[in-house]
Amino acid sequence: MELSLSTGCIYIYPLRSIFNIAKESGFAGVELVVSPEVELRGGGYVHRLAESYGLTIFSLHPPILPFPGWADYRTTVSRLIDLALETGARYVVLHTPNARSLADDRGRSYVEALTEGLRRIEGTDVRIAIENRAFFRSGDQDYVLSDLRELRAFADELDLPLVLDTSHAATSSYSLAEAYHIVADRLVNVHFSDLRSPPWPLRTPYLHTYLKHHQIPGDGQLPLADLLGRLAADGYCGPITFEISPIALRIWWPPGIKHRLARCVAYVRRAFN
Repeated sequence: MELSLSTGCIYIYPLRSIFNIAKESGFAGVELVVSPEVELRGGGYVHRLAESYGLTIFSLHPPILPFPGWADYRTTVSRLIDLALETGARYVVLHTPNARSLADDRGRSYVEALTEGLRRIEGTDVRIAIENRAFFRSGDQDYVLSDLRELRAFADELDLPLVLDTSHAATSSYSLAEAYHIVADRLVNVHFSDLRSPPWPLRTPYLHTYLKHHQIPGDGQLPLADLLGRLAADGYCGPITFEISPIALRIWWPPGIKHRLARCVAYVRRAFN
């Protein structure tokens, strides 16, 4: 088990500051979310910077904000693979497509991009891993691969590893224990965070990713300690990636960020020790 910090948690900070915070908070590495600085400086710079802080870049994640050149699946997958090869990242994390079927235009484009990506990484150490979907609105479950069992069958067909996002799983029809059981033997990364209901005036889907999903472990309603115990018992040794809302971390106050991230690290270590 390795503790990883998603750079998306503190996206507004320079990479050097993010890596410093990760190191001082007790993380072994990061999941690198593509940002303007990553684009500008390139993968070689990011790799050297991570090494200077003694951090591993475990995985890569597409941009969390709309960027020019990252809207098309084929471009996104290709650029992520290039970046993985430059930074030494083992995993490229992809979400499931916003498509109603794998046969419609977006679904077909997703499969084509994934197939081409799998061809490109043959003979390398890079793997493409698929993350389970979050449910913000009632219609979200109508997207293809939104059901975890359907996603698992798709992963089996293409021999893909999976990423389990705990707060996303908690919005599905499965309990967290059931979700883990479905993906367990393909699991290579856990996006770890809690889930809680925000105050009534703020219960809008547009704010869910900041105020409902991706909360600090222990501050919400999920049985995360039980999941950690199961991971430990099963000998899970991949990264546990903290993907915490910037608002939950109160990113406007750097000393507070380190304090809250140190709490996150301690939460996991208690379960694994």
